[in-house]
Amino acid sequence: MFGSNYYNHPQILMDSLKEMSGNKKNIKKKNSLILTFLQKTYLLIFGIPEIGFQLRSNYFRDMVSEKVKINKVKRILDAGSGIGIYTFWLSNKFNKSVVDGWEIDKNKLSFSEKFAKELKIENTNFTYGDVTKPSFKNKNKYDLIVNIDVLEHITDYKDVLKSFYKLLAKDGYLFIHTPQKNQKRIFKSLENWHHEGHVHEGFTPDELKKTMVDLGFSNIWVRETFGFFGKLAWELNHMILPKGFILLGISYPLLYLLSKLDLLMDNKRGLGTAILARKK
Repeated sequence: MFGSNYYNHPQILMDSLKEMSGNKKNIKKKNSLILTFLQKTYLLIFGIPEIGFQLRSNYFRDMVSEKVKINKVKRILDAGSGIGIYTFWLSNKFNKSVVDGWEIDKNKLSFSEKFAKELKIENTNFTYGDVTKPSFKNKNKYDLIVNIDVLEHITDYKDVLKSFYKLLAKDGYLFIHTPQKNQKRIFKSLENWHHEGHVHEGFTPDELKKTMVDLGFSNIWVRETFGFFGKLAWELNHMILPKGFILLGISYPLLYLLSKLDLLMDNKRGLGTAILARKK
């Protein structure tokens, strides 16, 4: 599962739970050897235990693996690389390619650089990079650009998509994932749930596709993500979090299996959108 290679960094587990809860305060943890061992073991087996993250990752993996030919990709950009999860997956999948990670959070950037050395991964470069201000003096052209759950944080998102188009080589691919507008919840307790960092509620698949077409992209593949099964698993995951870590830990594997059903469905309406587009 995605994130299992972070097992030697159990704080990643606590950070993921903090992100799920929407609580910016540090989640206190006991510094016992037993608890640390359990956290490491859990991460190793299940990866980062957040349904939303795992489901997004699975859609990303499936679409890129199905549509993008490995031997055609020489350089990749993970725009908004965070702690490097997608960057490292890409560096393994496209192991003959160079993968650049751009990130504005300097703490995450520092961690990614150190972690790459820890994993002895040599085909990655992590750089401070603001996707709203890409440097066109850089001679690099990318065969694949990945941008996952970033656009909703950016006011002028169309300018960012235009910049990605310019950064792509001919026949290069852009993968994006974003939440959708007007999300309908299953459980009323989550009707008012939102992310503080979002400047856009989300985007409809049609408006994203139209923007892509207007920029000159072709071969645009669209998938609705977080349909009924994905949404149900995600909501239950969030509702169980306040009940305690033990219940959360026991329920997560079952919810993960439930969320995998989402990948088998032709969702007509989802909470998110995944798009893979090719530059002409």
